[in-house]
Amino acid sequence: MDNRFLFLGGDRRSIYTARAILRRRTVSAMGLGDLPAPEGRYGNIVLPLPFMKNGSINAPMSEVDMPLSLIVQYAEEGGTVFSGGSSPELVKLCGSSGLRLVDYFADEPLTLKNAALTAEAAVALLIQNTEFSLCGARVVITGGGRIALLTARLLRAFGSEVCICARSAQQRAKAAVEYCRSADLTALRKLCEDADIVINTVPAQLFSEEHFRSMQPCTLFMELATKSPLPDERYAEKYGVHYVFASGLPGKHSPKTAGEAIAEVILAKA
Repeated sequence: MDNRFLFLGGDRRSIYTARAILRRRTVSAMGLGDLPAPEGRYGNIVLPLPFMKNGSINAPMSEVDMPLSLIVQYAEEGGTVFSGGSSPELVKLCGSSGLRLVDYFADEPLTLKNAALTAEAAVALLIQNTEFSLCGARVVITGGGRIALLTARLLRAFGSEVCICARSAQQRAKAAVEYCRSADLTALRKLCEDADIVINTVPAQLFSEEHFRSMQPCTLFMELATKSPLPDERYAEKYGVHYVFASGLPGKHSPKTAGEAIAEVILAKA
C-alpha cells in the first residue's frame, strides 16, 4: 500500500496538517499552496475540515472547483480517505470504490481541542468588537454543547454574567457546574431584552425578528454555529444590533494548533 498522502483542498489548517505529516511521509496537494502537485495514485487522501462547501470539496485557496470525484481519480485501490466530517454521498462514493473512510473529526480529543480554540477566538473577537468590558457584561449563550460551555467558562473568568439557554435539561445541569445561570429556550426572547451579548452555538434557526426587536441597540450578536448568517444578519441591521459572523474560528485564528492536532489524529489512524 502506498504510504503517500494527497491533500485535496483546505484552508490554512490543512497547510499545517500537511507540514506536520511531511516530517514523516511524502505529501502532495491540490489547491493548497506550493506543495508538490499530485502524480499517480495515493494510499491516503486527506480532505479538509469541513470537507465540503457548496457541493464540492472545501477549497478556499483554490481558483478551480474541486468535485468529490477527484477522490476516485487519485486514490489507490483499497486506500484511505481522511475527512473532516462525513455525508451519505461521501460514504457511498468510498464504499463503491473500495476505500476506507475515516472521519477524523469524530475523534473526541480533537473535537474538544477544536471547541477550546473556538471559545478562545470567540472571546478575543468579543473584546475587539465591544466598547464595554466583559467584566459584568450580561451574556446569553444558546446551546449547551462543548463550544457553549467552554465559551461560558472563559467569559465567567472575565467576570461576565452568563446564562446558558438550552432545550436539554442535561445541558442546563452542566451550565450549573460552570457556575452559570440556565434557562429553557422558551425564555430566550425575554433573556434577549437585558443581554449585552448574545451568542448562538446552535446550527438551527432559533432567532426570529421578534428576538432581535427585543434586544437593546448596540447589543452584540455573535454567530458561532455553522449556518447561514441570513436572516439574522438582516434582522440585526434593522434593529441596530451589532452582528458578528464567527464560524470556523480555529481555521482563521489558530490554524497551526488546529492543523497539527488534525495531523496527530490522521497519523494515529493511518
